[in-house]
Amino acid sequence: MIKFFRKIRYNLMEKNTTGRYFKYATGEIILVVIGILIALNINNWNENQQVKQVEKASLNALLGEFKENNISIQKCLDNIKNRRLIGDTIRKMIGPKLTTVSVDKTNRIIGGISATDKCIVSKDALDDIKSSGKLNLLTNKNIRQNISKWTSLLDELRGEENDWAQEFANQFIPYANKWIMWDDVEVSFHQEDSRYFKSPFTEDPRRMLQQKEFSNIMAIQYWRIGRIERRTKQLLTQNNKLVAFIEEELKTNQ
Repeated sequence: MIKFFRKIRYNLMEKNTTGRYFKYATGEIILVVIGILIALNINNWNENQQVKQVEKASLNALLGEFKENNISIQKCLDNIKNRRLIGDTIRKMIGPKLTTVSVDKTNRIIGGISATDKCIVSKDALDDIKSSGKLNLLTNKNIRQNISKWTSLLDELRGEENDWAQEFANQFIPYANKWIMWDDVEVSFHQEDSRYFKSPFTEDPRRMLQQKEFSNIMAIQYWRIGRIERRTKQLLTQNNKLVAFIEEELKTNQ
């Protein structure tokens, strides 16, 4: 094609038709410019398609992670509910009179609240998308804003969990050490397992339930569990919103 246009230009020059030559040259320049513009548009289209593919892959990764988190967070709420039930049982046993509940059962009940667990929430995909700058490629502003809110809610939950763990370690455990034998607590859960042994010391854990200080400690723990439950519910609600928003976005742009 280039040789064809070049031949025409040479013929016009040899025939000394200057006017026609300049018109031809102008047309040739216009064609070149048009060709460049077309090439640029094609290149931009290809780049836009690549960006859309990256955005789609990011949304699918986030959707998968948030769906898994729905299951995990619901399990956390179930565990909190069970902990509340155990806490209710202990608070009913607390009082100046010695409870009639057996020593072994009391040890099992105390063992049921003798730990603080963090809710397992995955954000590996989100962190990867953030660190790679792909989060800015999400064109749906509503999704980006709700991801930011989700992150803030998770941070607030982590703060509550850390405070709970510190209070538990600094208040509950030191006080319980004065009244119960942890070996006996372990045995109450693993009575058929020969690897666990009862303590050589005799201690009645029910006496701890007669103390006002322990009643106050349990009240603080119960209050903290309630705060964690509220934070967890808020996170689950926000997580469900994100799943719905992302599914709608993928459906709209499929």
